[in-house]
Amino acid sequence: MAWPIFWHRFKDEWMQKWKVVRSVIDWTIALYLVIPFSIMVPFFYRDWWNETESYWATGIPIWILLSILGIMTLGGNIRTYVLEADLLFLIEKKERFVPMKRLGFMVTMGQSLMSLVLPGALALPIFLNIYNERPFTLAVIFILLFSLKWSVLLIKKYIAGKWKKGIYILLMLAAFVLITTGRDSPLLAAMASLILFIILVVYFFKGVKGTADFQNEVEIEQSERNQYVNLVYSLSSQIEKEKGGNRGRPFILFRNSRRIFKERTAENGILELSLKAFLRNGIYLRTYIQMISITSAGILFLPLLLKWLLFGGILIFMTFWVQTIFKKLTSNRFFEVAPFDKEAEYAAANRFGKWLGTPVLIWTGTITICSTIWSVYF
Repeated sequence: MAWPIFWHRFKDEWMQKWKVVRSVIDWTIALYLVIPFSIMVPFFYRDWWNETESYWATGIPIWILLSILGIMTLGGNIRTYVLEADLLFLIEKKERFVPMKRLGFMVTMGQSLMSLVLPGALALPIFLNIYNERPFTLAVIFILLFSLKWSVLLIKKYIAGKWKKGIYILLMLAAFVLITTGRDSPLLAAMASLILFIILVVYFFKGVKGTADFQNEVEIEQSERNQYVNLVYSLSSQIEKEKGGNRGRPFILFRNSRRIFKERTAENGILELSLKAFLRNGIYLRTYIQMISITSAGILFLPLLLKWLLFGGILIFMTFWVQTIFKKLTSNRFFEVAPFDKEAEYAAANRFGKWLGTPVLIWTGTITICSTIWSVYF
């Protein structure tokens, strides 16, 4: 019987995730954050329904909303609940191995539907109050959104290579946005439903029997089981998440390591080393870009007052974040061999903040001003 094996692994995974949640949310966080937030959510959602125009401008094209919905469905993987040890025994027992993977498929179906609840609940007032969409249109969009979700899951499972996966996923997302322009067609809804049904049936009866991608399934399961642990690890400021290994020539920035400043002083030297180290560090650079991108999106879609609050907030946060990054960079053991005086460090820190903070100020400030003008006059 496959059920006892599946149930044991399913329960063990969620027990592990629950332990992680309990380790993060203690009684103080639950009392002062989780419980008040849970009480306020219904009131916020009611206001979201009654005052939708205050949160979503009427001039925003509908394809932007559809794109956001599509992006929110790109996560997840097809679950199989296989372990590396199954290669020794269970993989040969088809009468147990295949039904267990089918149970994992059913769990994935349920999780896929549940993952659409929050985006759907948030988008529903916008569709009805801003764009005046009909219930049938919303049903078609939901079917297409579910089809997009499973298309992405299948791409992640069967397409090799990160770049190739990314290209296919972007193409599917673009196709979803384009196809939804004809979302009022009953024929479109019927075709999408039929194609999705055929794909799911074929995978349920044929796809789960394959073992060629067993190692990939094991890696996916390990990633899913440790999802919460990895999230806590990535958000922890106490753990340095540096990648090891030998460094070759940089792919894009400073491939020949030329000088940035002609004048060779201690201040310029510290600043140049810090800038190059920052731009070559994938984690720091990715975080920097993500903060700017998320802030820009928030400024575009939030009400007028919140736009300026967010603009001021990102400037304050960026100031402290850049200072923290500079301290980490200058605490490298290299500077124990090549020490520098504190005055040069202080001057370099100020200039380092200007180099990284000025683009944020210009970019987010421009977006804030333009979106404010759009909100007031259009």
